[in-house]
Amino acid sequence: MIIGCSQNNLTTNTFTSSVNGQEIYFREYGNNNNPEILFIHGLMGSSTSFTNVAKGISTEFNVTLIDLPGHGNSGLEIDFSIDKLTELVDEFINKKYTKPVTLVGYSLGGTIANAISEKSNNKVNSYVLIDPWFSNNTSTDSLAFNFLSVIEKNAKNSWATNNDSINYVKKMNPDLSEDQINIISNNRFDYDIKIWDSSVQKGTLIRNLNVPSKSPLLLIKPAASLIKESQIKKLSKNFLNLKVQAIPDTTHMIIFEEPESISNLIKDFIK
Repeated sequence: MIIGCSQNNLTTNTFTSSVNGQEIYFREYGNNNNPEILFIHGLMGSSTSFTNVAKGISTEFNVTLIDLPGHGNSGLEIDFSIDKLTELVDEFINKKYTKPVTLVGYSLGGTIANAISEKSNNKVNSYVLIDPWFSNNTSTDSLAFNFLSVIEKNAKNSWATNNDSINYVKKMNPDLSEDQINIISNNRFDYDIKIWDSSVQKGTLIRNLNVPSKSPLLLIKPAASLIKESQIKKLSKNFLNLKVQAIPDTTHMIIFEEPESISNLIKDFIK
């Protein structure tokens, strides 16, 4: 069940999936007479991760931002795997939209968006991947993910209040604004730590499509990027209309560092 309607101001809604009864919280900006955009955040993020990007385009587009399971206001009722997350988002798209939608995914959200493209959902007419997280499913990738999980779990387990999370984020990137730091720290304080016990890393491989997609794909790449050139080559074989846009002097935190640039790139791409 989907509850809610989109207006010029922010609205908040919920969607209950047939996948284990997983409930998904989502927010909307804009007017539903405008073209549709769906944003999927990254690991340890939430729908608020895209707040500043969404505000930059909500006058021209109807923007929807979801909280993935275990993040933001969404509980964790499913196995946190790429397959289950993809099934969930695919169902959300099929039930919510009656007209074409552009799918925007950041980091893990980009991985999920790419997996949606492999399902050939005909309601998605274009894709934007912002520094997506892919692996080669090697033992090195698994070790790196496990190492990161230990760091993040140890950090989160040591936090008594949100101030501890704020201090952690400030050390990560002290150049961000106070508002941006608060968004990131709140997301990191609230997410369900059990996501690190999942097998999500094992599903981040780019599969070769038998029939390349004709849907346009914009890949937004920071200067210090997660994505490798070999992975971009794989994407170019899966998408006949691939455009790569690099933004200098940025890191994986690009959606916070350059929200206006991201908004403008998305608007120009869709137009």
